[in-house]
Amino acid sequence: MSAEHWGRRPRDWAELAEPSNQPLFAEVLTRLEIRPGTRLLDIGCGSGYAAAMAAGLGASVTGIDITPELIEIARERVPAGDFRVGTMDALPYQDGSFDAAVGFNAFQFANDPSNAVGEAARTVKPQGLLAATTFAEPERNESTALHLALEPLRQAAPAGAAHAPYELSAPGGLERLLTAGAGLELVFSGEVPLAWRHDTIEHAVRAVLASGGGAMAIEAAGEPAARAALEQAVAPFAAPDGSVRMNNFFRYAIARRPD
Repeated sequence: MSAEHWGRRPRDWAELAEPSNQPLFAEVLTRLEIRPGTRLLDIGCGSGYAAAMAAGLGASVTGIDITPELIEIARERVPAGDFRVGTMDALPYQDGSFDAAVGFNAFQFANDPSNAVGEAARTVKPQGLLAATTFAEPERNESTALHLALEPLRQAAPAGAAHAPYELSAPGGLERLLTAGAGLELVFSGEVPLAWRHDTIEHAVRAVLASGGGAMAIEAAGEPAARAALEQAVAPFAAPDGSVRMNNFFRYAIARRPD
């Protein structure tokens, strides 16, 4: 999956998709004890929604993402932040630059998640914290229906990039990544229930089409086919007034860098 996939509909991602994860962002930022003066690195920061929440708590925010279009929106949301285009596989920061770092639903999309977490841990000061989040198991997330609806379209591509949103979703997956992969000391892990809500089926469809997986499906099969598949998949979650609700669970783990 490339930066281009995430950057085709940046405003829809920023306005329709990222806000759905607000309770997850809030829980993790609380666990990280973000406060005035905290130096926070947001890895795979997207359009800066979580970074803006952290800035609202007084943090000094730095963010990095592979997608220039999303970084532009992050800079709009947090004018005082430092946002750069780059990969999580080779972070352009010195060792120990931050009090804490977080990868919200990011590390499963790295070329090598263990390497990406190692890079993240390197940038945190001794005794600093690193947090990672991801979906819980596919069968516990109603939004998995949307992923399954698009997967046949993505697989039809002659040579598409891999799409692995559940790469770290098995029980203990994040904990193993942080401890065995980066040598960190586990501090806390937990789950956050999330209800993805949209005013209309159209908004729900646009939110998914703005994702990397949605862009890959459009690339492989065209937008009409992707839209039709999503509209059918979303329909069971629509209320009589046309609004949509999908119940999901996300996991998070937080670990400390030893001295």
